[in-house]
Amino acid sequence: MAVSLPIATRYMSRDHYLDMLHQLTGFRPQDEAASSGASRLALTPIRQHLELLHPDITDDTDEEHITHYTRLLLLLLFGGVLFPNTSENLVSLRLLHHLQLLDELPYYSWGAVVLGYMYRQMCRASMATQRDVCGFMPLLQVWALERFLQFQTPQPQLPPTVAPQFLPLARRWVIRRRLLREYDAHHNLPLKYES
Repeated sequence: MAVSLPIATRYMSRDHYLDMLHQLTGFRPQDEAASSGASRLALTPIRQHLELLHPDITDDTDEEHITHYTRLLLLLLFGGVLFPNTSENLVSLRLLHHLQLLDELPYYSWGAVVLGYMYRQMCRASMATQRDVCGFMPLLQVWALERFLQFQTPQPQLPPTVAPQFLPLARRWVIRRRLLREYDAHHNLPLKYES
């Protein structure tokens, strides 16, 4: 399912977000400075609250306690890893909408949203509205590692009949599908065998 937010979340007040946070997680920050605007909350109070919660969850732990703990951890994951901001210390409380039904979380297309968020942040950084790039940076690092040979570690010398395992990516697909002899399109780079 596509990750989308109801339009009503745009018009919710800070108190409404904090009430929703308290209802879903049992946590409400005491410090007014923990909130930034109507829909953002600092990650530090969430971390401190998680440290105070029961650290040893066993089979005897109340299910409501486990659910609250899980939602707070997911909120930290959203704000600190998947959708960080440039200060790396705020999470959007609009994401609480998706934490209402934990069983539905795996059915959402989170990868597409993380990628779209990173593209948006890269666009903002390139237009000088912000100085830093934020987003799920390991995704960008893996992309660069696969496409820029200068970033890759040197590979051992391969026999002349063995195709290189990295670039180009389209050629790897042709080899993996065993279409090497049957597929002779002009838009694919030919393999070079040295003798």
